[in-house]
Amino acid sequence: MDRSISAVASLNTAVAGVLGRMAVGVFATLVAAAVINTLGLVPVLFGGILGYVLIFAPLAMSLFLAFKGQDMSESTIKMWYFAFAGVMGVSLSLIISMFTTASIVNALIGTTVSFGALAAWGYFTKRDISGWGPFLFAGVIGLIVASLVNIFIESTALQMTLNVLTILIFLGLTAYDMNRIRDMFWSAPESEIGRMQWFGALSLYINFINIFVSLLQLFGNRE
Repeated sequence: MDRSISAVASLNTAVAGVLGRMAVGVFATLVAAAVINTLGLVPVLFGGILGYVLIFAPLAMSLFLAFKGQDMSESTIKMWYFAFAGVMGVSLSLIISMFTTASIVNALIGTTVSFGALAAWGYFTKRDISGWGPFLFAGVIGLIVASLVNIFIESTALQMTLNVLTILIFLGLTAYDMNRIRDMFWSAPESEIGRMQWFGALSLYINFINIFVSLLQLFGNRE
């Protein structure tokens, strides 16, 4: 009995570390975006080809981490995580500059509530939701392709549809990732806990940011 209680306590501590790292990353991103907007740097950064580089940089970095992250040490992953959060903040500064402060706050609240609800469900559910993974990842690929196409056709209806699908898919991924993180920590060797916390934080961070941006674009009031 004591051993079981100890295992549950260790699991909860490990997962709390994941959520803490994710929260710090989100905070760093929002601070970076706010600083850039306060300094009036958005027109400078997004006025030419550099703007496209900054917009697509987070996608390129996330793909790099997905393929190369498993070979990195904990300290290297940590460095990449905060670099990614910073670059994401620069990229998001363009979107955030278009909306009112009240809209940004409301989107953050909505994201926090919906993310928290799905994360909690994924953590505590007894259901096996491992089968969700292939469908959700296929959905993410579809979103990326459709978003790239919409850059050129500029369809408002398609953008609204993509925002709704993004919210649904990344909320599903939030539940899936929390369930996966919980199960991984049950059997993880202690030496790997730190690395796994950073990887878990990155997954949840990406989910949170995508939900936030989509909610902001769907319901936010523009400046």
